[in-house]
Amino acid sequence: MNNEDFIRQFLEGNPKILDGIYKNSFKYVSHYVTSRDGTMKDAEDIFHNALILIYVKLKEGKINIKTFDNYLFTVCKNLWKRENAKHRVTKLDVVPLVSEEFDKAAFYLEHSQWELYKEKFELLSKQCKEILTMVFQKKSYQEIVNKYSYSSQTVARQRVFKCKTRLGKLIKEDIRFSKLKHE
Repeated sequence: MNNEDFIRQFLEGNPKILDGIYKNSFKYVSHYVTSRDGTMKDAEDIFHNALILIYVKLKEGKINIKTFDNYLFTVCKNLWKRENAKHRVTKLDVVPLVSEEFDKAAFYLEHSQWELYKEKFELLSKQCKEILTMVFQKKSYQEIVNKYSYSSQTVARQRVFKCKTRLGKLIKEDIRFSKLKHE
């Protein structure tokens, strides 16, 4: 199968393609993350976030991928490095002061983003809402498999990916998203 067919089938959510991606690439990502102070759950989250990121960028026509597995691994490495950087503790003796206006503006922006998210979340199917809620509650993929009688954790991961992608698409299609993004 050529690269264009692979990308097209990935964007269509072909289960065989998604299953192949997991079988071929997840082991490398999990090894990379777990060998750098991460957990298997961290590796799963990074892997899914990378797939969503690639999916969105491909849909928007912002990237051209020559070798999918290599690109996916690079995105995962960068996401993990960024995630690790967030958790580094830096001692600062100076406490920055935040003006009241900035504080109110930040609150308004966060509130508006949250309202948009909640509104679009409610548009998802009942099962998608339940699955994403389980993910947000840090439930394992095995718990999702057990609840919905899926055949494997791979199927559960694919379902989570599709639900996250659907939610992201609903949010990005709303005109308020671009306004909030630029505020």
